[in-house]
Amino acid sequence: MDLADTGKKRTGRFSMGMRQRLGLALALIARPRLLVLDEPTNGLDPIGIEELRDQIRGFAAAGTTVIVSSHILSEVQQMADTIGIIYGGRLAYEDALRPGQDLEELFMSFCREGRRGRGEVAA
Repeated sequence: MDLADTGKKRTGRFSMGMRQRLGLALALIARPRLLVLDEPTNGLDPIGIEELRDQIRGFAAAGTTVIVSSHILSEVQQMADTIGIIYGGRLAYEDALRPGQDLEELFMSFCREGRRGRGEVAA
């Protein structure tokens, strides 16, 4: 997790990216079959994000189911093979991610549909 060179630095002094890495390392100690990551790229630099993407794909290839929750749809697109959209507290959509699929448009279509269902005007 690239934390070996932190010396005697206390975790309270870690950057947000270092805390993200530490949290992931702690989660992996038990070798889970299911890993749930909430906004895992938050606080990481571009190199750290790329490394995390590779790790997530590696976990899946090794048989660990990884659920990533994120509002950054471009990140989801680079990591996922199946996507789910939660809207209004329910799973509104689940399917395999298709090459070239526009996740932003897909997500927004559910938001618009939900607003119409509550009597609100869709933009």
